[in-house]
Amino acid sequence: MTQSTRDVPRYLIQSAALTLEVLLVFGRPPYRYTPSEMAQQLDLDRNQAFRCLRTLQHVGFIRMDEDDRFVLTTLVDQLAAASHPQPTLVSAAQGYLDEVSQSTGETVNLFMLDGDQLTCVDHRDGLRPVRLVTEPGRRTPLHAGACPKAVLAYLPPEQQEAVLNRLPDMPRFTPRTELDPAALREELHATRLRGYAISDLDIDEEARGVGAPIFGAGGGVIGAISVGGPASRMTPQRLADLGAQINSAGQRISRQLGHNRPLSSPLE
Repeated sequence: MTQSTRDVPRYLIQSAALTLEVLLVFGRPPYRYTPSEMAQQLDLDRNQAFRCLRTLQHVGFIRMDEDDRFVLTTLVDQLAAASHPQPTLVSAAQGYLDEVSQSTGETVNLFMLDGDQLTCVDHRDGLRPVRLVTEPGRRTPLHAGACPKAVLAYLPPEQQEAVLNRLPDMPRFTPRTELDPAALREELHATRLRGYAISDLDIDEEARGVGAPIFGAGGGVIGAISVGGPASRMTPQRLADLGAQINSAGQRISRQLGHNRPLSSPLE
């Protein structure tokens, strides 16, 4: 089942959301699907997939081809022609920063990849008296912290290895900052499996947080969003809960930027 139908935001029509998820699958190879193939793509019951496909066929978005597979119609081209230019990372993330801030009460950060570092391009201060403080415009390397490690985990292999090879010369922010390439490589693998990175006292001895990657329309990682707070509030269970939430926010921001990937699993 897709994430958009598991986590039900206010005002969401679940059946409509599921049908639109089916429509989005047609934007990925091989671009033509039987009901069984669509069900496999989204981990659905075949009957669910069939009903969604028939709904899209009825409206005119898809048709049945000669090989009994559904394909897009030119109606999609009309929508594409009416679309507006893609938003910037900051504008695409605004609503999600507000949402995570209000629901968690913790500090939320938005970082953009800038060369071999990240730059803080937006943030929301925590709503509690004791909170993390973010410095706008702050630049940070990629080996420590929630957003940096979320980005590093999804960089192309050659770029990731270049960072790992420089670890011995990287700054050690706290005793928990990982400077061993093999150990950090394992952590990055775990990050990809979870879909979010964990900062556990590795950049601030009194803070923990989680961060998720953000992808652009071309498929590459371009930044990350994180939420964190004082270590005393960031228990393992709360980090797991926040991780699921920040992963969802990162994926939805990526969608706003034109990155068409499933919402049901970590983006790769």
